[in-house]
Amino acid sequence: MPGNHAFLSPSSAVRWLFCPPSARLCEQFPDQGSIYASEGTEAHALCEHLLKEMLGLPTVDPRLSMQYYDGEMEECCQAYAQFICEKVEAHRREANGAEPYVFVEQGLDLRKYIPESMGTADCVIVSGETIEVIDFKYGKHPVTAQSPQIRIYAIGAYEMFSPLYPISRVRMGIFQPRIANVAEMELSVEELLSWGENELAPRAREAFDGVGAFACGDWCRICRARQKCRALADYQLAIEQYEMKDPALLSDAEIAEILSRADDLVSWVNAVKEFALQEALSGHQFPGFKVVEGRANRKYIDEDAVAARVKAEGKDPWDQSIKGITAMQKLLGKKHFEELLSDLLSRPEGKPTLVPVTDKRPELTPARVVFTPVDSDSDT
Repeated sequence: MPGNHAFLSPSSAVRWLFCPPSARLCEQFPDQGSIYASEGTEAHALCEHLLKEMLGLPTVDPRLSMQYYDGEMEECCQAYAQFICEKVEAHRREANGAEPYVFVEQGLDLRKYIPESMGTADCVIVSGETIEVIDFKYGKHPVTAQSPQIRIYAIGAYEMFSPLYPISRVRMGIFQPRIANVAEMELSVEELLSWGENELAPRAREAFDGVGAFACGDWCRICRARQKCRALADYQLAIEQYEMKDPALLSDAEIAEILSRADDLVSWVNAVKEFALQEALSGHQFPGFKVVEGRANRKYIDEDAVAARVKAEGKDPWDQSIKGITAMQKLLGKKHFEELLSDLLSRPEGKPTLVPVTDKRPELTPARVVFTPVDSDSDT
């Protein structure tokens, strides 16, 4: 098998499949990691342990060495393990009681389609003529069953197990508990292999060789080169064509285009600013900019001493207030919080927000929308 860290990893496939040259470009930028990635790694370890425990397989509890473990992670990982067990039972019923084969954290050789690549599928179930691959996601960015990553795992699993089992159909599933997302789809073996040969392999070769065309899209958010990528800068700065226009003259289509790109533009600008700051702190100079001490809010050195002096003035220095909802959920646990306090909670209507039509929230009717003017002609 190849090494542990594949150059073209399945987890970043959504980027290098759509933008092949980004793979080599990212080599110039170290992987700094993130809290989210570390949190996800720990959640996967807990999922593996809990699932093996439910299946009666030997396992070692990772909780004591975990930095980000909390009640939410426990609940999500328990839900995943239960989900897999329900899948196993469903396969058992389909096969008239025949026991399916379950593989947890299964290593896969992907070199037939992706140069020097390997991966690990969270769970693979083989039953009769069906193979099912399930991927656990702890993040909150929605993932669909059309994800290239799960397809790559599916094609790798098929290549591994097809010599042993008469597989004719492939099922793929995403289990994403923090946003209540379960996405599933099924392909025939012919459809999966056609995708592998006609789309995956050619793009993977381009990415490995560092050729092909740059392309911007949602995948740019996971690109290490995004702060300095010229293609992304050109794409984002194309919005400046509207700079000299009075907003009243913009068409509905132009406004819609700006809205559709606003969040990505802000995210990209913030990423560039953070990159430039880190470079400047390392001694790099950008024309017209310098590093200064930022503004900071004052804070107490000794709260007890402050309280004593204020009390001496005959005043109460403390704000006695109940914990917020988020803190209370952590205190009680999400499930017990709902059981104990659900009848004492209310949810006010949220402020109207303009979002893409793909957003799952129901559309507000005009009668329900109350507008508060930003400006008025009065002096008050």
